[in-house]
Amino acid sequence: MSRGLRFGVLLAAAAFCAGARAAHPLLTEDTGTQGRGNAQLELTLDAFRDRLAGVQIRGVQAGAVLSYGVADPADLQLGLPYLRVRENEDARRTLLSGVGDVSLDLKWRFLERGGLSLGLKPGITLPTGDEKKFLGAGRVTWGALLIGSYESGPIAFHSHIGYRYYDNVVDLRTSLWHFSVASTWQVAESLKLVADLSRDTNPVPGYSTPLDYVIVGAIWTPKKNLDLDIGYRHGASGPALDRGLLAGVTLRW
Repeated sequence: MSRGLRFGVLLAAAAFCAGARAAHPLLTEDTGTQGRGNAQLELTLDAFRDRLAGVQIRGVQAGAVLSYGVADPADLQLGLPYLRVRENEDARRTLLSGVGDVSLDLKWRFLERGGLSLGLKPGITLPTGDEKKFLGAGRVTWGALLIGSYESGPIAFHSHIGYRYYDNVVDLRTSLWHFSVASTWQVAESLKLVADLSRDTNPVPGYSTPLDYVIVGAIWTPKKNLDLDIGYRHGASGPALDRGLLAGVTLRW
């Protein structure tokens, strides 16, 4: 696998994460919205390491996502990622860092029946990242998520299926699918335990093994409009990133 394709795996994974702005550290989106006139800022950090094609990779992906309630069942979301990756190959070290592709999404909850709700989330990414440094696709990409949530007392279940047309100039697949499921358990008034399973199309042409991940974590709410979270991500398939530590802060007003 070439250096470009190794970074391409990270790039495409970041693109799909851009469309899934779940309650961090989860990847699975839920149908919850902010409500008209309310806003939320989510700051996240993903420190990962892996060994791809015999090359050791360590990196950090930071993200900022601003959500605004344009209506009670609909949020407009703007996301800005930042990626820093270091790869070690024999005695040579390569460092890559910079801003990635900005994302713009609209999440709409269109059905509520008791504890069951459904939502739709279309969105695009804009080519703000430097594709020559493998920080962006070099073109506009678009996609959508179909979301389902079910809540019963302290337990909630969420799932989504997504498609992204990943138009790009970095020789990756253009047709990408994503599926994930998650569960949350409110163990105390201020503490929630979470778990997440996901599967993504392998973005590298000629490689069919999907990218599978398992995430476990916790969300602590010390104040009404403040969440602090932590999580651990395990790569459950060969081409997936081996492991990652996740942390985030969420502010609402």
